[in-house]
This record gives sequence, C-alpha cells and structure tokens, in this order.
Amino acid sequence: MGKVSKATKKFNRKYLNDELERRRKNKKAQELYKKRELKKSRRAQSNEEEEGDQDQLIGVEEVDDLADFAASTLNGGKEDLTKFMQDDDGDDDDGNSTGSEDLAALLNEDESDSDSQDGDEAMSEDEAMSDAEGEDEEEEFKQQLEAMKEKDPKFFKYMEKHDPASLKILEQADETPSDSEIAGAEAHAAEGTEVTVEMLNRWGSEIKKDNSIKSLKKLLLALYAASHMDTESAGGSVYRIQGMEIFNKTVSTAIRVAPAAFAYHVPVANGRIQKGGRSRVVQALLKSYMASLVALLRQMSDPTMAQYLIKECERMAVYFGSFARHTRDLGRELLRQFGSDSADDGVRISALLALRAIVAGAGTETVDMALKGIYLTYVRHSGVKNMASLPTIQTMRNCGVELYGLDANASYQHAFVYIRQLAIHLRNSMQLRSKESFRAIYNWQFINSLAFWAEVLATYCGDRAEEEPHLCATLESLVYPLVQIITGVARLVPTAKFFPLRIHCLSLLLRLSAATGVYIPVLPLAIEILESPEFLARRPIKSTLKPLSLDALLKAPKEYEHTRVYLESVLESVFGLLADSIAAQSVRIAFPEWVVPATLQLRRWRKRVGKSWTRFSKQLQGLLDKIDQTTRLVQQNRTRVDFGPSNLSGANQFMNSTSTDATPVGAYAASLRKVRAQQRALLLEAEAAE
Repeated sequence: MGKVSKATKKFNRKYLNDELERRRKNKKAQELYKKRELKKSRRAQSNEEEEGDQDQLIGVEEVDDLADFAASTLNGGKEDLTKFMQDDDGDDDDGNSTGSEDLAALLNEDESDSDSQDGDEAMSEDEAMSDAEGEDEEEEFKQQLEAMKEKDPKFFKYMEKHDPASLKILEQADETPSDSEIAGAEAHAAEGTEVTVEMLNRWGSEIKKDNSIKSLKKLLLALYAASHMDTESAGGSVYRIQGMEIFNKTVSTAIRVAPAAFAYHVPVANGRIQKGGRSRVVQALLKSYMASLVALLRQMSDPTMAQYLIKECERMAVYFGSFARHTRDLGRELLRQFGSDSADDGVRISALLALRAIVAGAGTETVDMALKGIYLTYVRHSGVKNMASLPTIQTMRNCGVELYGLDANASYQHAFVYIRQLAIHLRNSMQLRSKESFRAIYNWQFINSLAFWAEVLATYCGDRAEEEPHLCATLESLVYPLVQIITGVARLVPTAKFFPLRIHCLSLLLRLSAATGVYIPVLPLAIEILESPEFLARRPIKSTLKPLSLDALLKAPKEYEHTRVYLESVLESVFGLLADSIAAQSVRIAFPEWVVPATLQLRRWRKRVGKSWTRFSKQLQGLLDKIDQTTRLVQQNRTRVDFGPSNLSGANQFMNSTSTDATPVGAYAASLRKVRAQQRALLLEAEAAE
C-alpha cells in the first residue's frame, strides 16, 4: 500500500464525514423516491382497472388526463354518452344490434297465435313415460332378432318364409337415417333458398306496380341475408346470397323500391310517421330495412359505397327518428364513419348531413348525445402528425361547428361545460408548475379543443350573428372566458421553444376578435415574442437545415432550437400576425391613437436588431409605412364627422362601409396571407410527393 498524500489526509480530516453523510442522505432520498413512484404506478394501474375501457385521447404527446376533460358530461361523467353508444333500449332486452329481433318479427308477422294452444296439444307425463317404455321394448326386440340372425340363421330363414311381418321392424331400422344424414339435411335446410336475378326482378316489379307487402317482405328478407352474410345471424335467414352480382343486385333493388313502398304504406306528415292503417303490419318491415342499412354501412370500407349508404340513411331519417334503438345504432355508426381514418372528406360531410337530419327531428336526449359524440370524436382524432393531417382536422372542426348551430340551449350547455373543464385543466397546470402539468396543456388535443370552441363562437357570434340572433345572444357570454383561457395558455411557458404554440394561440384570438368585433389585445403578446432574448441578446446559430413550417408544430424541434432557420420562421409568422391584428382595427375611429404604442415599439426593435435581420427589417418598414398611410386616411374621415366622443353609436358606425382589406394596412396584410397560403400549398405538395 502506497503512502497517503497530504491532500488525501486533509480531505479525510475536513470533508470525509460530511461527504459520507451527504451520500447516505442522497441514497435514502433515492430509495424513498422509488417507493413513491412504485406506489403511484400501482395506484394508477388500479384506477385504470376500475375505470374499465375508458376512452384515451392520445395526441402527439400522450396525456392521460385529457380523457377527463374530453369525456366528462353535464352530469359529471360519461354515462349519457355510454348509454347513447350502447345498443340496449326500452324496446330490446338484450341490446342485440345484429337485427335478429327484426328478422324474427319479420318472419312471424303473418303467423297466427298457434302458440296459445300448446297446452292442448302437449302430451301428459304418463303418456310420455309410456311412449319411452314402448321405445325401449322395441329396441330390445330388435336386438333379439339381430342375435337370432347370427346364432340360428336356419330359423331366421324360416321366419322370413312363414312370418315376414315380424321382421319388418328390421327393415324400418335400416331405413332410419343416420345422425350425419340428419345433420346434412338440417344444414341444407338452414342454407335457405338461393336468390336469383329473376326473383329480384319479379319482386321489384310487383312492389313498383301495386306496393305489394308480400313481395316487399321477401325482398327485405333477401336484403337481410345480404347484409349479414359474414355474421352468425345469417343462419336464420330463409334466403341465401351467392356471388357479388346477386349481392349488388339485391342491395340496389331494395334501396330503389323500398323507400317508395314505405312512403305509400306509412306516410310522413310534420316530420313524423302516421300511425294507423297498415303501419303496424309494415313496422316489422321498416325495422328490418333500417337494421340492414346500418349493418351494410358497418361493413363498407369503400368510401363511395359508404357515402351512398349514408345518403340513403339520410333519406330515411324520419323513420329512424321514430325508433330509439335504430336511431342510436345509426348515430353511433355515423360517428364512427365521421372519425374513421380511412374515410375521405365526402364521407365525413355526408355523415354530418345525415346526423344533422336525425337530430333535427329527434328529442333533446338525441341532440345532447349527438353534440357530445361529435365533439369527442373530433378531440380523439385531433392529433396533428404532419401538414397533410391539418385539412382533415379542419374539415372535422367545421362539421362539428355546423352541428352546434342546431339547438342554442343544448349548444350553450355543452360549450359551457367543456370550456370550464379546459379552464380547470389550465388552473391545475399553473398551480403545479411541473413538466407533466405542462404536457397536459401543451399538446394538440388541448389546442385543437380551444380552436373548436373559438370557431363555434366566431361563427355564431360573428359570421352568422344576424342569421342566428338567438344563438348569438346565448353563446356571447362565453367569449370572455375563452379569451382568458387562450391568453393563459399562451403565457404559461414563455420560452423560445414554444413560440409556435403562442403563435397558434394568437391566431385563435385574432379569429375571435375579427369575427365578433370584441377588442382583444393581441399586439402585446406578439411584440413580447420580438422582444425576447432570442432576438435581442443572443446571436442565432447558423444552420443548413431546410426551412421550417410552424403550422404543424407546437414546439421547436431540438435540432432547430436557437437556429437562424427557426427564428426566421417565427419572424415570418409574427409579422403576419402583427399585420392582421393592426388591419382588424384599421377602420376604427381611434386607430391613429391606438396604434402609437405599437408603432414606437416596432421602430425601436427595428433600430436595435434590424441589421441582424435585414430582410425582416425591410418588411417591417413596409408595414410601418402602411400604418402611416392608414392613419392619414382615418384622420381625413374623422374631419367629416358631426358627432362627439360621447356618441358611441356614431363611433361604431364610423367607416362602416369600408372594408378592412380596402385600407392600406389591410391590403398589405391580405398580401401576406396570400403568400403564406401559397407557401403552405407548396409544403403540402412536397409532403405528398415524399
């Protein structure tokens, strides 16, 4: 062992005990942390087992807590949505959605009540026992004859010659079919009658000619067999479909002639089917037809055929609305088609129109379930993966907004509940200030939920306020809390990495402000980005990375952080927001005074860092020139007014006939929007080519 140095002796004397104590504390803390994490994981696992199959809304970043705010309902849970999504109904005991009940009703609708006479035809217990004993004696006699045939063949031949009647029982035994033969016969009978083109043509012509119920029943039985070919329920059908030609012919014939026959036998008035007449007889046929349509739609994977069937369901919306179970079945399938990844925009729009037709003639419960279902479907599929997914999400958002315009009271209740849940989620994140709490906010599901409600309020409190005054008055009170939530989300983590998310929030605020006419201070939030240390105190990193689009991002990719490529993309977006926000106020009577603080800050920023960002400095100078021109235009119009500042109605009517795009700064903002749209289209084409 070598000699211990003086430094080691000095360390052992002064610091060794403290270092050992620190390591012991650190080790103890690590063990305690591991125990806590293990308890948390076990608790979370037990909660998941208790909750069962809860919908998890997973976006770009997996956030389990988002299921809480998205799946909650007016009653504090998702019982109503579960009830809507399930098949059980007051009309059905087992909730079977395969249509087997409808098939049974269809097969038995013309039968008499012969089942009531089963007591007169049933055998008594004594008779049944005597028959069983007779069968045993007969079987024993057969065995004795067989044994005699083997042991004493001479006597057996004598019996055949002089007493052949005694041996007839053996002949009957030989003629008795075996179990395999019986099973084959039953299977052949279960296959049903094969449908042919001639049969379909005959049924169709008879239905067209005199609306024959008998032919309609046969055609709908064939349609049931076609719609349940791949299910166990097909075994109960009396018809059998062979080949795609017969399948297509059956479906097309039924869809062509059945609705007209139903309109004849069960007429519709005031959005409801009329009772009486032959409606009771046709009711089983109607239920079978609706169940077959839903079954066919559930099996379709081709978008064209799915769209065709959805339109047929829309035509039958009045009949669907008269049967609660079939309404729920169709609503659930329409929502599935609406959120399907394989569906195109045509299928989604058709599903929305059909769902809207059902909701328009349905009760309050169906309206509530449809509004909840379409919002949850939108949130579930709102994760942005790339630029190509943005148009699909935008289409789904527009469809949801359209549905929320049907009922003002129901729309307000749902909007209030979900906006409040977003606010609670944001409050929890601001209090905890942890990475997990930030992840619960900074994800695409949360941002797209904000975008959904911002679009709802901008549409019905701005764009369509004159068309829907009652809806506007009902929803208008939700604008302020939504603005507060969006502002809080934008300022939650004010770092350069999350500039894209702040830009998305500013776009939502601008949309609300421009549509509703409510003044929202967007300029300070945009100027805060320009005055961040990324532009004022830090030199950007040069990079050869390709240009970056912020439309499909919430935070900067790690390789782009602090790079000049990333900051140039941020500046382009911020200048576009500055131009749009200033243009939105360009026809206000106070514009010259309102724009002064922003102009001073922008000139100061250009003077300080303009040399480092030459291209954007020139662009900013162009924006400042347009602001000066707009200021002079407003001042010229103000010289011609004949009212004072206290006249608010006159101030609101100032330059009311002038569009914002007609002002110099408005035209400049419109040109920037056009350039951004062209760049976005090029990026979409590039991604599609890859």
